[in-house]
Amino acid sequence: PSDVVDTDDAERDADAELISRVLSPGVLHSVAQPILRLSDATVIGYELLARTDPDLGPPPRWLAAADRTGRRAELELACLRAAAALGAPPDGCLVFVNVGPEVAASVHFVELARTLPRHVLEITEDAAVDDYDLLRSALARLRAAGSLVAVDDVGSGYASMAHVLNLTPSFVKIDMSLVRGVHLDPGRQALVRAMQAFAAAIGAVTVAEGVETTQDLRMVHALGVDLAQGYVIARPDTPWPVPRPEIRRVLLAEAGRAPARSMGDLAAALAASTTQVEACEAVGAFLAGLPGTMPSVYLERAGVLRCCSRRGQWLVLDGLLPGSGLTGAAFADDAEILVDDVTGDPRYRMAIPGVQAELAVPIRVGGRAVGVCNVETVTRLSAERCELVRDAVRLLEARLADLTVADHDESATLDALAHGVGQLMAARSVDQLGDRLGPAVEQVTGLDSSCLWSAGATGWQVGARHGPTGDALAALADAQVSALAALVTGMTSCTSGGTQTSLTALPWATVPDGVRAALVLPLRGADGTVRDLLMVTSTASAQLPSRTVMAAETCCAIAAGRLGDRRQIARLEQQLGVVPVVPAPRTAAPLPGGGPG
Repeated sequence: PSDVVDTDDAERDADAELISRVLSPGVLHSVAQPILRLSDATVIGYELLARTDPDLGPPPRWLAAADRTGRRAELELACLRAAAALGAPPDGCLVFVNVGPEVAASVHFVELARTLPRHVLEITEDAAVDDYDLLRSALARLRAAGSLVAVDDVGSGYASMAHVLNLTPSFVKIDMSLVRGVHLDPGRQALVRAMQAFAAAIGAVTVAEGVETTQDLRMVHALGVDLAQGYVIARPDTPWPVPRPEIRRVLLAEAGRAPARSMGDLAAALAASTTQVEACEAVGAFLAGLPGTMPSVYLERAGVLRCCSRRGQWLVLDGLLPGSGLTGAAFADDAEILVDDVTGDPRYRMAIPGVQAELAVPIRVGGRAVGVCNVETVTRLSAERCELVRDAVRLLEARLADLTVADHDESATLDALAHGVGQLMAARSVDQLGDRLGPAVEQVTGLDSSCLWSAGATGWQVGARHGPTGDALAALADAQVSALAALVTGMTSCTSGGTQTSLTALPWATVPDGVRAALVLPLRGADGTVRDLLMVTSTASAQLPSRTVMAAETCCAIAAGRLGDRRQIARLEQQLGVVPVVPAPRTAAPLPGGGPG
């Protein structure tokens, strides 16, 4: 037994000595491995990998020692500081860094993440996640600050599909155990193809890890994988290594074939469309099939731009006024806008964190702009990608000329709108208007809670609130309400994109727990200033059609006008010393559907 104790003590001492040496100043450093976009052989990022003196052994050795000595978090943070010390890579590329769930959820990491250039956090797993709620909350804060998230080693160990669904990443990294030899194994090919389809369905980009042969590289490309890294492209090296020249020739050997086939498919889908909205959806679906592309298609309706198709964005910036944002500017000027780095353009309006480039192409019919096709990417937009977008817009323009606006059966929305407008018109005071507006919009949209704020001399004043989340909305701080008001500057509304991930985009990160969908509506005075702000939410996920949002905006426009009139009357009565007549109490007729009211 004494020999066993001595052995254990010796192992602990050896582990402690190893970690002390690894953490000594100047010992840890980072090397970089390029990550390649397969569609055009462009480097979009670099994974940064920690290294030490060779005599200390490979990373798995000292990571295991850190686990045994309880210093894993300390070691991970030191590796991240070494990565941050490299600064930004060339050409606006992303850096991919590894971080465990425990460290990602720690307060120390939030400050450290701010020192990194544009980055992707690869969530690594050596054990199952014990508390997904805690990890999701931490990742929501990091995303709100600009971090993107990847799940590492998908297809092995704990990195299961359920794990991916829980974290809703922007990147899915396919484990090397599935990639190596994939060109020889139909089973592996089926798995990779399924992972690509799964990632596309959740709006994520796939990365094939550990690609070591040109045969495997060709196969993952053929299977639709978006990005790749591995020794066949470039080994990890001092920053910033470039891919082997022959790899570009391999990837571009068949360039142009898939886009040509896809463009033919788009033409067929457009020919089958029967309404303008269906045509916009066809273009949105086509562009979303391009790796890492998040498209939205807007058409002008009654002087504002309405979102007719959207893929990938977490927020729906609807009712854009001409000149508002890059999309509105392209429409107002009837000119294409390409921005390689949106962080340097004050016109950019964020619909999802982490975007690098944006292209806005006017849609022209009959010699004038009738809308805009907008594309956002988290990497640089290649010239080939921009040309594909322009080609898609040209096909859309030709089809739109033959189509009219859809006349969908929206009787339920119209019934709720008619009843809600009647209730608003019958209101006889500012308080009654405030009490009735939220329930009216809830019925129009199918959402279940609301809160109304009014702009006051000392900040936002809470008014009527309704539904299961009403009190939580009313508890938002003044700065949070101001952020929501700023979000709808230059537009008539903003709604979440239909998934829980949508709510992690600023300023949705301030939305109370349990909210799965949200709509923010400004109520403007005659001078265009936002006088009141309505937020309507739901505890169930919802993606609101543009027509439904327009109906909600109609309620708010009517309420805004009536609130302005009633407030003006109240001011005049106060000046004249008139005692206002208090309306007799009465019960409002229930709104259709039995909603709150």
